Amino acid sequence: MEYYNSRVDAWGKFDEKSRRIHRLEHHCADVAACFEALLRDPVPRARFVRAAGSGGFTDTTAARLAYLAFLHDFGKLNTGFQFKVRRNELLRSGPRPAGHVAEALLCFDQSQICALLGLDDVVEQWGAGVVPLLRAMLAHHGRPASRPTRSGRGPRELWQPFGGYDPRATAELLRQRGRSWFPDAFADGPPLSDAPELAHLFAGVVALADQLGSDEDVFVYEPEPDPHYIERARRIAAESIANKGFRRFGWSAGAAMANVGSLFDHPAARPSQRAVSSAPLDSPLLILESETGSGKTEAAVLRFAASWRAGIVDGLYFAVPTRAAAKQLHGRIEPALKRLFSPDARVQTVLAVPGYLRAGDAKGRRAERFDVYWEDEPDEETRLARWSAESSRKFLSAPAAVGTVDQVLLAGLRVKWAHFRAASLSRSLLVVDEVHASDAYMTELLRGVLRDHLALGGHAMLMSATLGAAARSKFASRVARSSLPTPTDAESIPYPALTLVSADGAPETHAITTNGPGKSVSMSTDPILGDPDAIARTVAAAARDGARVLAIRNTVASAQAVFDALLRQGGRDVALAVEDGPALHHGRFAAEDRRLLDDAVERVLGASPRPPGGVVVIGTQTLEQSLDVDADLLVSDICPVDVLLQRVGRLHRHPRTDRPARFREPRCRVLVPEAGLETGLQGSLLRHGLGVSDRGGIYENLLTLEATRRLIADHATWTIPAMNRMLVERATHPDVLRKLAETLGDGWMSHGTTVVGRRAARGLVASNHALTRNEPFDADLSFPDLDEPVRTRLGEDGPRIVLADPVTGPFGKDVRTFNLPAHLFRGAAPTKEEIAAAWTEPGPESGLLLRVGEHALIYDRTGVRARS
Repeated sequence: MEYYNSRVDAWGKFDEKSRRIHRLEHHCADVAACFEALLRDPVPRARFVRAAGSGGFTDTTAARLAYLAFLHDFGKLNTGFQFKVRRNELLRSGPRPAGHVAEALLCFDQSQICALLGLDDVVEQWGAGVVPLLRAMLAHHGRPASRPTRSGRGPRELWQPFGGYDPRATAELLRQRGRSWFPDAFADGPPLSDAPELAHLFAGVVALADQLGSDEDVFVYEPEPDPHYIERARRIAAESIANKGFRRFGWSAGAAMANVGSLFDHPAARPSQRAVSSAPLDSPLLILESETGSGKTEAAVLRFAASWRAGIVDGLYFAVPTRAAAKQLHGRIEPALKRLFSPDARVQTVLAVPGYLRAGDAKGRRAERFDVYWEDEPDEETRLARWSAESSRKFLSAPAAVGTVDQVLLAGLRVKWAHFRAASLSRSLLVVDEVHASDAYMTELLRGVLRDHLALGGHAMLMSATLGAAARSKFASRVARSSLPTPTDAESIPYPALTLVSADGAPETHAITTNGPGKSVSMSTDPILGDPDAIARTVAAAARDGARVLAIRNTVASAQAVFDALLRQGGRDVALAVEDGPALHHGRFAAEDRRLLDDAVERVLGASPRPPGGVVVIGTQTLEQSLDVDADLLVSDICPVDVLLQRVGRLHRHPRTDRPARFREPRCRVLVPEAGLETGLQGSLLRHGLGVSDRGGIYENLLTLEATRRLIADHATWTIPAMNRMLVERATHPDVLRKLAETLGDGWMSHGTTVVGRRAARGLVASNHALTRNEPFDADLSFPDLDEPVRTRLGEDGPRIVLADPVTGPFGKDVRTFNLPAHLFRGAAPTKEEIAAAWTEPGPESGLLLRVGEHALIYDRTGVRARS
């Protein structure tokens, strides 16, 4: 039999290949040293001070928390865990293999073990606040610990000596080492705070420290006992967290006066940028409302630069609604941040989108297990600086990242690594763009994350081109509760505007003075929503007159129908061309082909000089918020006014002199149903994404759509931004919509009640799924056993398919990654095994047949669709 040479030779980390161990007390020291190093920076420390509240936070408090972080893996001293990997194959007696997190809870029932660890003394000396902190430290694997339920894991089996190993001796050694290595923790000091916020923050930072302290490339395994090991651990920890971006990095000499000129090469700041730059830094929340194309992105970067320079934040997370928007925005922000920080800082802006491995300009690919291969073969310091890019759960810990809002929402859900994400985010300026694009479920989750982020002393900035009073009051009321203004008062609120929300005061909204009269858009409706042939004739005629036409439809199927009609009518010559063939633009393409499509759209509709001739770009919502698009004519399905204004922002976006004579003035044609929107009350417009269904429509509230249609009828010309506030309030304000329903009759009243009820239900679902940091960290705090049912978006839970090997796609390029909606699988969701085994075969007309279990999907130049 293989026995331990010493009764206290407990392992904390084990290398399968070399059979080498890292002693338990040494690994615990590594994690505690990382925790200490993280709290050494002013920003993380300030978050702990805020979380402790009236309980106070002193140097002794910090030392005590480091000591508790040292004990995070004490559950590993159980005999079942120690013999899990070092037992002889012939050993048939003794303890069964055991874990260490859930089993640690059983240790609390062992008075002798608790006494040997010194836990009883700690609780007595440091106060009852220790108890939730002990539970919080056991959440370092991403979720609160719960007791094991399987038989054979009971206390007697776990804690009895076996084969020369005695867990009681290891407990005594941990206590001795801990008291020797963290003597300041046992100095006189106030009791530890019992504030729930402190326990939740502690859980996240211990999880982060455990991730940092478990990096075997940094912390070399040491099997021999060393009473002075803590000195080595602290030295390595300080170097490691600095290399991985957790130390304040250098400010570039060229960015001493950060402005739009030095960061973006713009000749002068725009009004919104000047307003944000002059906003006081003691306002933790800014809400910027300004029209599309007014420079909000640059304003947010300037806010980050000022906040970072003042020592208020240590990082930036820029959140947008879609993957495509994140990818495009990353390309804009990354060069500016590169100018902001010195090369020695090695700050590389992470693209925080699962499936991408991008840090700065560098691309990576997944090797085996957790390893990442970077194509530029970086040196060791540069590789370590990309630590946050190598796993989606680490995205929010990056010193600078651009990604989807989903990563933020995961910090507010009862899902694995929520505490880790929230604690990582707490040091950064959180910027959320397009906040109007969130539904009731996402809005409620975002409000929760924002509330907890600000409660810790964090800073945030929300941005929108079309934020109504109802949405603005929801976000602002998390800090200072405010009532919804009347429609008249809401319309009187200035636009563009910057709202400042102090930590304890009411929101203050300030007007932003704009330059010039704005843009006047000719608006009209066209009752051909359900006639793809008529739509195709309309856009083709404009293109043949030389116009760059943008046609945005609400659903992929509707976009595909117009595209097919355009080709049938001989419109191939004016269709968007990608790799020598026609194409349209939506989200249901392989990720690799989306890049081709994005580039093609920006080439024909971008700000730079464009090739001559007219063109028709047909697509969906992917064209309204992610690309720098400048169309001569906009043709759009009816949609809520805030979304329509977003789309109109893509019309005559840049000043130019090469527009055809008929399209020198911006025009928008809005497609409406011939029989009116009332037909949608019975569900007849669902194929266009309008109305209520069990699966959920895209734009459910027909009252908002009818109000939008009436605004077009009443105002043939929309002057932007002067009319934005009026337009948004008259089509989104709850009181306005309620009066409209009363005017239209019982059917509309019933519809309005249904929509309000569904919104409330989704808000309730969000509340049930949400993790709030003011709830006690006790035995009642639990996460679902499976993370899948708890999502950041309702109704968008389709699979992400990554083929084992790339195949040639319809555009002649290699593809392998597909993000697909659930409805393509017609209610029979594929299993994980089927998703992993997905494969392709040749399909019709140079396309592919994508097979996922029993499902067969066609992938061609129109995107992915179900085979009929």
